[in-house]
Amino acid sequence: MRKCLLYSILILCVWVFFNPAHSGQSADSPPNGLTGDIGIAVFSQNAITKGSASSTQILPYAYFDYDRFFARIDTFGIKTIPIGYGYLEVVGKYNSEGYAPKGTPYNLLNQRDTPIPLGLGTFQLTPFGAFFVHAYQDATASKGLMGEFTYAAQVELPMSVKLYPLIGFDYKDKRYLNYFYGVSSVESLRSGVSAYSTSDGSSPFAAIVIEVPLNEHWIINTLIKQKWLASTIVNSPLVNERHLNNAFISLNYHFE
Repeated sequence: MRKCLLYSILILCVWVFFNPAHSGQSADSPPNGLTGDIGIAVFSQNAITKGSASSTQILPYAYFDYDRFFARIDTFGIKTIPIGYGYLEVVGKYNSEGYAPKGTPYNLLNQRDTPIPLGLGTFQLTPFGAFFVHAYQDATASKGLMGEFTYAAQVELPMSVKLYPLIGFDYKDKRYLNYFYGVSSVESLRSGVSAYSTSDGSSPFAAIVIEVPLNEHWIINTLIKQKWLASTIVNSPLVNERHLNNAFISLNYHFE
């Protein structure tokens, strides 16, 4: 029931704020063929749970459209019906929040399986900037609900350099947060770590993307992002950070 309600609210909000009847403009048909950027990137992220280490990985980079399919770094999906300045989208998200607690006594706790967020969303490219709105349910063990809102602007600089400031927040319900950051009474008895149960929480974030063209087709993208973790996460005995920091630098080929 909660899942249906969250999806219904998402669709209603998109319809009210971006309906062509209000905006006077609707989305064009999806472009045929491949448009966008594909390359390789170095991603880094700090660890927020005790016993975990910061990670640096070399992974493919993808931000492109191919007919109705799209990839946006960590979000993938299919465009369905036109709505406002974009489409209603069926989306999935790569999420690395799963982990195996390490170090005594945390290694006596259960492993937190990597989530698989699946849901609905929309990307609205308006005259006022770009809006990303997504609602997910974790298809794995937590079965929790998540939502994300992001606003992105574009700033043109000399030599065709572009800046993309981003602000937004994510929401996670108590089922999701208790699975990843809670400690059950059984785990507490086994490990000695204090039991912890929490409610839902929202974490605001801000980021900047810098796009530097090398020539007609090759581009370097750099992202720096900081998320201020919800108190319901920070207060967990498994967490030792107040911020989640992400960064990447990528070399991409641009398709038109």
